[in-house]
Amino acid sequence: MSIRVITFDLYGTLVDWVNSISRALNYIHGGLAERFFENEYNTVSRLKEYTPYSKILVNVLKDTLGEFGIDFREEYGRLIVLSFAKSPFFPDALIGLQLLKKHGYKTGIISNTDRELVEITLTGVKDLFDYIVTAEDTGYYKPDKRAFTKAYGIMNVNLQKVLHVSSYPQYDLEKADQLGIKTICIDRYGYDWREKIPTIDRILDRIKGDYNFLHNSLL
Repeated sequence: MSIRVITFDLYGTLVDWVNSISRALNYIHGGLAERFFENEYNTVSRLKEYTPYSKILVNVLKDTLGEFGIDFREEYGRLIVLSFAKSPFFPDALIGLQLLKKHGYKTGIISNTDRELVEITLTGVKDLFDYIVTAEDTGYYKPDKRAFTKAYGIMNVNLQKVLHVSSYPQYDLEKADQLGIKTICIDRYGYDWREKIPTIDRILDRIKGDYNFLHNSLL
């Protein structure tokens, strides 16, 4: 069955949250970034109930600073939240999204964040998306499988016609794959995945008429 809907992770796949967060952390103190991202993943992967992502970011920052013996300031909390929300789009993402829309594909976002933060991030480009679903909408954070089942339920799409795209196997691709959804990894951070391409502007070429990709993804 042909792909008609392409959904994306937002932060780290379409926009460069790693550099945005890292620059903010380096302003506070050098050497915080790696531990911050580890703490963020551990936090969202263990949540038992929905918590606003802005609060998660601030709490992760507090924990990370505490590990380094650095005092938390409210200004630091707002710095990290705004740096996250204002993460810039990767150029290949903007080109790739336009190409997909031009060729008639529907596009969507499944994001581990709040509507308010996504509104900031997507300023000026919301027309590139047919569906925008956040953890606030589903009540669950990826990698919880329910984040996907709820999101696709909101979109009301046929999962056999969906391709999910992310730079993160651990947040996205493993769970989407378990649901039988076709997946592609964007190789931004060196993670291993069976279907991997370097940039989002290559997705169209990858899926149009590529029998091997469609066949192997359904095995």
